[in-house]
Amino acid sequence: MGQVISQIWGILQDDDNNHNHNHNHNQVVFPNADALHVSVSKPGNIVPRLPCHMVHRVRSMNEEVVAKINKNVINKVGFGSKEALLIKKIGPYTSNQKLLLVGEGDFSFSACLAVALGSPSNILATSLNSFGFLIKNYNMFLSNKMKIESRGGVVIHEINARTMVKDPLLGRVKFDRIIFNFPHAGSFGLTDADMRKHKNLVTEFLRNAKKMINEDGEIHIRHKCNGFFLKWDISKLGYDQGLILIQEMKFDQTKYPGYHTKYGFGGDKDFECNPCKTYKFGLLYKCY
Repeated sequence: MGQVISQIWGILQDDDNNHNHNHNHNQVVFPNADALHVSVSKPGNIVPRLPCHMVHRVRSMNEEVVAKINKNVINKVGFGSKEALLIKKIGPYTSNQKLLLVGEGDFSFSACLAVALGSPSNILATSLNSFGFLIKNYNMFLSNKMKIESRGGVVIHEINARTMVKDPLLGRVKFDRIIFNFPHAGSFGLTDADMRKHKNLVTEFLRNAKKMINEDGEIHIRHKCNGFFLKWDISKLGYDQGLILIQEMKFDQTKYPGYHTKYGFGGDKDFECNPCKTYKFGLLYKCY
């Protein structure tokens, strides 16, 4: 959560300097947390080394911060404007969307989006695993993290897809796209009990994610579509959560340079993801 403090710091700096400088308040800049000397032990146990008056303001400004993040994380560009020509795209993702990535492994997918989209202050990438686990298990993690953060994105660890809507800040930001690549509950058997664990993970993720997207937002799940994996019936899991399946489309990993499919439970080995699809869900009431 140190990166969240970095966001707050940037907002506070803008507020403090407002009378002396002409700031652009249409975009929040997310500086590197390390540069601000923010010490983080665990989520919820944040020890910011800030001036005393800033510490007081950080503690008392949650509502204002959330509002500003919602407003300023991305400056949406209107159709027909000159700025619209500057929108960058990779796959179904564009530089004028607020993106939340869930369950990242070595953060190579997030890094790929960050590089392709340019200056993605609209990317918030999360992992279930801790910073220490990622350092130990993924050789390219720090490099990928730097690609994201150096371009304005945010990386947060120990975010559980099953309960993320309850996160005090993350759960109160509305996103245009929420992405979960290859959800897996950590059970490697092929029994009905194993399948139930995986399906429960996807169900709980969808239950959270549907509360975190805009009215026209989408939830994307990438999932293998053969053998045991087909039996998960991803489209039905979405329907059971009151979501509509907008589209199923073949996923081509080669369209995402630098993306590696990593096992999420240790080791730096890539797994074979083919054949697989992207399942795109939206809110059901948008159909009426």
